[in-house]
Amino acid sequence: MRLQFDYQQREVWSFIMGNKTLLFGFSCILLAYYTYMPIPENIEEPWKVRFIDILTKITTLTATLFEYTGLMNFEHLFFIITKTQYIEPISDENLTVIDTEFSNIPVRLYLPKRKSERQRPAVIYIHGGAFVTGSFKMRPYDFVNRMTANRLDAVVVAPDYRLAPQYQFPAAIEDCIIVVKSFLQDKVLEKYGVDPAHICISGDSSGGALAGIVIQ
Repeated sequence: MRLQFDYQQREVWSFIMGNKTLLFGFSCILLAYYTYMPIPENIEEPWKVRFIDILTKITTLTATLFEYTGLMNFEHLFFIITKTQYIEPISDENLTVIDTEFSNIPVRLYLPKRKSERQRPAVIYIHGGAFVTGSFKMRPYDFVNRMTANRLDAVVVAPDYRLAPQYQFPAAIEDCIIVVKSFLQDKVLEKYGVDPAHICISGDSSGGALAGIVIQ
C-alpha cells in the first residue's frame, strides 16, 4: 500500500514537472479571469471596483468548493462574511441614527440634525445581497446612507427584509412594500419632517430589483 502511494505521488509530480508550461499558462488565464473586468472610463476609482470584483469571484469560488465538499451551504459563507461587517447605529454631530421598526420590519433611520426651513426629501434605500445575505447593519451600507443623508440633507430609511432560503419568495417583496407603505403615512412623514412630493426609492443589486417592484 505504501509503495502504491509513493508511486502515485511520483506520477503526480512527474505530470506537474512535465507540464510546467501548460500549468503556467493555465495559471495566467486564471489570474486574468479574476483580475480583468472592462470598466467604463468615467468610473471613479476603478481600482476599487476591480478589487471588489476579485474578492467577490474568489469568495464565490470558495463557497462553491465548500458546498461541493459538504462543509457548508453556498450562501452560509456569504452570511458569515457579511455579518463581520455589522455595526451599531452611531449618531454624530450631523445625524441622529436609530434602529427601529415599521410594522415589525427592522429599519435604520438617518435623521439630519440641521434645522431646516422646509420639509426635507427622503430616500428609501434597499440593500442588495442576491436575496440571501446583506443588511442595513453592514458598514458599507451605513457609509452610503450617511453620505446620502449628509449630501442631500435628507431623511434616509434603510429597511431589512427576510432572506432566502429561510424565507421563500415573495417574503422580501412583501417586507419592502410594508416598510414603504408605513413610511408614507401622513403622520409618519410629518413626524420626520419629510416632503411627500420628494421621496426617492432606490437600491443596489437585488435591492434595486426590489425598489423597481415597489415603485411599480
